[in-house]
Amino acid sequence: MPTILDSLYFTYNGISCKTYNLMNVNLSNGMYTEKFHAPREIVETTVKGSDTPLFHSIEESPREFELSIAFTQKYTDTDIDNVVKWLFQDNYKPLYFEDKPNKIYYCMPVGDSDIVHNGLRDGYITITMRCRSSKILSPLQTTPTYDLSTNTAKYRVNINNTGHVVVYPEISIEKVGAGNITFTKDGEIFEIRNLTDKESIYINCEKEIIQTDAVGVYRFEDVVGDYFDMALNVGNNAIDIEGKCKVTLRYYLKYKF
Repeated sequence: MPTILDSLYFTYNGISCKTYNLMNVNLSNGMYTEKFHAPREIVETTVKGSDTPLFHSIEESPREFELSIAFTQKYTDTDIDNVVKWLFQDNYKPLYFEDKPNKIYYCMPVGDSDIVHNGLRDGYITITMRCRSSKILSPLQTTPTYDLSTNTAKYRVNINNTGHVVVYPEISIEKVGAGNITFTKDGEIFEIRNLTDKESIYINCEKEIIQTDAVGVYRFEDVVGDYFDMALNVGNNAIDIEGKCKVTLRYYLKYKF
C-alpha cells in the first residue's frame, strides 16, 4: 500500500526533494491517519413510490493528499525560491515516494500552502496536492517487441494486469508484407486490414485512435471490431496475434490505493 507519511523522500517532476535539502515529515503524534481511497459517490435517481433508488453508477473524485516537507538545514531565500519553482507547476506532474517507485501520483498543488518556522530559518511547508484522477499509476509497462515476421499461425501473448482496474493498451505495429493484422481476445476480433509492407501503425485503444505513417492514408475504415475489446482485465489476458508484423504493447497499471 502506497502510504505517504512513512516515506522520507519523494521525487516530483523528475527532481528529488533531497536536491533542495527537504524531507517528508509526519506532524502528528501516535498512529498515522491517511486517506485510504479517493472520495466516491453513488449516482442514483429516487423513484416515486419506491424506497429503493435506481442505481446508475459510482463516481470517484480526484485524489488529494497533504505534503509536509521540512528543511534539513537552515533555509535561505534561494531555497524558498527553488521550492516554489519546483513544486508549483501549472499542470499535473509525476510524484512518487522513493521507497515506492511503482506507484506514481500525477498531481499539482491546490488551495492554501503554509510555511511554519521559528523566525530563525528553521521550519516546514505544508501543501495540498491534487491528482488528475482517483487512480495511482504504475510506470509505463512495455512488452517485448514480438517479431512475427515469419509467423504463419496465431501467436499468443499473455499480459498480467496486477492493478485494480481494467486498462487499455497502446499498440505499435510494423507490418511485414502487405495484408491484415488480427488480434483475438476473449473470442472478440480486432483487425486492421489492407496494410502495406513496412507500414507503421499506432493504436490507442482507450481513445479509439489509429495513426499510420503512410502518406495521405487514413485507416479508420480499415478497422474491424471494437477498440475496447482489447481491454486488459485484472488478472491474466491472453491475446492471439495473426499476421506478419513486429508488434509492441504499452500500458499503465492503475491502483485504487
